[in-house]
Parts: sequence; structure tokens; C-alpha cells
Amino acid sequence: MEITVEMIKESLKDPYYHYNGYTIHVENHRILTVISGCDLTVSKWIKHVSKTNNDSASSSSKKSLIVGVSTDKQYFSGSKSSENYSPYNILQLCVGSHCLIYHLPHPECYYTCKSLRDFFSNPKVIAVGVNIKPVAKQLEKEFEIKFEKVIDVHELAVKKIGQELLDLNLSKFDLDNMAKALLGKHMDVVRPEEKAEWSTNTPYCIYYEYHEQVKLATVDAYLCFLMGWELLYDTDECKRNVSLALKQKMKKESKHLKNHRKKKTKILFKRSRVDFRDDMVW
Repeated sequence: MEITVEMIKESLKDPYYHYNGYTIHVENHRILTVISGCDLTVSKWIKHVSKTNNDSASSSSKKSLIVGVSTDKQYFSGSKSSENYSPYNILQLCVGSHCLIYHLPHPECYYTCKSLRDFFSNPKVIAVGVNIKPVAKQLEKEFEIKFEKVIDVHELAVKKIGQELLDLNLSKFDLDNMAKALLGKHMDVVRPEEKAEWSTNTPYCIYYEYHEQVKLATVDAYLCFLMGWELLYDTDECKRNVSLALKQKMKKESKHLKNHRKKKTKILFKRSRVDFRDDMVW
């Protein structure tokens, strides 16, 4: 899957909203990613995606707003042992073509953005992710972000697709393998061998030069959003992809079994030839 990232230089000039902006292309899909720890910026982003989703996510007459959710960890001062108050402190959100990478504040020093807490407490907002339920509990405990509605991709996929999914044993799949099975083989993310870190010497500030981290953080949240959307509103397409993945798995296993039998037959044939020669000698 081709992924490109480009920084929006003009985003650094805004005197009131502190953020960095990026344009991410995932294949032909364009995503605008905003990175910030600023409450004003987060509030503006939430208002924008809510308005895009039929003007208001809080209106009971409008459809639900699906939000792809993933998390990451930023380390400070080049040490992974410092500031380890939480297993993660970066929250990655995606709604369609809009992504927010929010640097969560230290829970002992600052309050989490009220707009963000209100956003996820809305029953019309559905947070979707891979293994998201323990993450949601941790976010509520550490940052007082209570998710009113949380859906785990594994659980939703089993409910919507059923036996074929169980045959694939997707319960053990990570984000990338889930995406390939549910969305298609073309959704294959090439990741670096060593995980790119958000390390910085300045706490609570994500510098703009981390292009690789921004790209992967955006893709993680986008894949969560896309899988949730497809499973909720286009299950048939997911079923077709899973059926294809299952056929490919069975074909691969059949080929492996066939090669194993050939190898075993060849070994037995060699042994029989040796036994025959021994008999001739005696």
C-alpha cells in the first residue's frame, strides 16, 4: 500500500491554534492530519468533524459518528524510563479524511481537554479500534476520558461475519493482518523493522519533523475507522474479502501439505533404495 506524507507549512503560522498539519495519501485517499496538544485546536477539530457528519454528532436525529481510535507512546529526554506514568500518552483519532494526533497531558498536572471528554461521552459517537476495550478503561482511569460507546473490531467482525472469520483465527491477528483480511490484501502496510519513536527533549510537544511517525499514526487510526465503517455499513464487502483470504489460506495450507508429502515420499524412497542395496550386499 502506497503511503505519502507532506507537511503543511502554513499551519505553523496560526497565532491562536498551536498545531502542525500534514497531508497524508493512503493510496488515492487523502487525509488531513492535525497534531496538537492545544485544547482550542482539539475543540476546533471536533467541531469540524461533527459538522461534516451531518452538521452535528450530538444531535439525536443524525446518524452515529464512527471514530477510529489508536494510541502510542512518546518518550522524553531520550530515555524510555522517564515519564512512564501511562502505557501511552498519544491519542490518534480518525474520521474519514480527518485525523487528529493529540498529545495527552500529564494527568497529575493538567486536565484533559473538556471538548474531547464531552465528545466521547456522546452516545452517538462510536469509538472503534483493535483491542480497544482495555485501552478505553486505561484512558478513563488516567485521563478521565469516558467512552460511552466502544466497539472492538475483533468482536464486531465475528458478530457480523461469523464462521469464516473464526476459521481464519483472526482473534490472534494484529491491526495490519485484520485490515488485510477485512479490507483486502491491498491494505498491506510496510513498517520499518525498528519502531519509530516520538522521542523529544521537550515534554508535551510533538515536533513537526517526525514524518514517519505521523504517517504510521495516521494509518493506524484510519484503518480502525475504515474497518469499523465497513463492518457496520458494508458487511458484504468484508465478507467477500474474508472469503478470499480464507481461500488463499486454504490454498497455501494445501500447497504446504502437498510439498510436505512430496518431501516425505522422497525420503521414504531414498530409504527403500538404501535398504535394497543393503540386501544385495548381504
